[in-house]
Amino acid sequence: MTQTPQDPRSAIWRPGDVWVAVGKPLTGMGAHKVRLNEEFLFFEKGTLRTDSQQVPLAQIWDVDAMQSMVQKSRGVGSIRVHVGRGNRMEFVLLEDLPDFREGVDKINELSRRARQAEQQRRNTQHITYQGQPAHQPYPSAPAPAVEPAPQKPSSEEIFGQLERLGDLRDKGYITDDDFNAKKAELLSRL
Repeated sequence: MTQTPQDPRSAIWRPGDVWVAVGKPLTGMGAHKVRLNEEFLFFEKGTLRTDSQQVPLAQIWDVDAMQSMVQKSRGVGSIRVHVGRGNRMEFVLLEDLPDFREGVDKINELSRRARQAEQQRRNTQHITYQGQPAHQPYPSAPAPAVEPAPQKPSSEEIFGQLERLGDLRDKGYITDDDFNAKKAELLSRL
């Protein structure tokens, strides 16, 4: 940003700012003051009372340029910023700004980058490895787990299975040979 001593932007410019604008309202009072850096969009407005806000760029979803006929004749325009706050959308209107198109381009570019960085941060898996210190030997392998011996089915369970097998044989789902082989296996468990 090139500044001259009379430039009103020099009064609000801070190190790290990418774009700065001071509104030119018809009344000459209560102009928007807007600053943009790599992380936030700062804006304030007011004469007797000043309202100031800052919006993280990752929360900006869209930026629109608007210019009425009166604004066009004065060489100024407005910027509408769409801000996502949780599951609701807010709109901020920055009015009567010179170089408003440059502001739209800068806000769009930086907010897109901020959203991408935020998405990448969410998608990145962070793993902290804390291995064994060099002077300690590796621990021995854990003992294999011993599985408990399978419990012997009760005679009621075996006879219930034989009944179901008989029903399957009677309905034609299994052959007599399949039935007899399974029956011999089940009876051997008694």
